[in-house]
Amino acid sequence: MHMHRIILVCVGAVVLSVLLSPIYAQHGPRVVNATTGDSLVGRWEIFKTKAPGRPYLPKYKGRPFVSVGPNSYTVIYEYHSDGTFQRITKIDGKNTVENGRWEYTGNELRLKIEKGRVDEVLYLRFDGPDQFTAVEVYEETSDPGIFAQFKRIK
Repeated sequence: MHMHRIILVCVGAVVLSVLLSPIYAQHGPRVVNATTGDSLVGRWEIFKTKAPGRPYLPKYKGRPFVSVGPNSYTVIYEYHSDGTFQRITKIDGKNTVENGRWEYTGNELRLKIEKGRVDEVLYLRFDGPDQFTAVEVYEETSDPGIFAQFKRIK
């Protein structure tokens, strides 16, 4: 009789672990596996970054961007489904607007800016449907680029 109870408890534990594991998985951090540009279409604003030219350190937390007033700085990207984009850079209340084309393959985003500039390459990791982390790579230099996080603007 005692052995039957032990077996019943073990079987019950296995069944519950199989049935409840999807519930436990919902509480962890969510990373979206986005491999197509559909996830990128929309308006995005930068909200954290690190200074360019410094090595990447795990302890680096980034800094928030200031969107109004003196010493303000922010970047907004608008990615369109036709493969075009617009980048709006705001520095101390002055806007700079650049247009171009984008291509997204795997986790690599390639921006081709009008006005004959070199392509910009960013590697993206979607942290959720409304946030991604990007590392911009300067291909022709030894500079490690810029680490930045973006959030979707509704």
